Amino acid sequence: MATTNKLVLAFEGSNGKEVSFTYSYADPEVESATVKALVNGIIANGEIFDNPPVKAKSAKIVTTTESYFNLDA
Repeated sequence: MATTNKLVLAFEGSNGKEVSFTYSYADPEVESATVKALVNGIIANGEIFDNPPVKAKSAKIVTTTESYFNLDA
């Protein structure tokens, strides 16, 4: 069984459309203050994006657990 964690951040973009970023290998025990700092840094440096994020909408950790089946039996 394999478990993976991803950090998913959603923003409102400057053109009104949603902008989202997904980061693999996220620490499932990351502190809220650390995520807030990341979100604020992305907004502050938004000029590097075609549709700059201007307002944070959500942040979440998505945990996926995979179970494999033996198909040779």
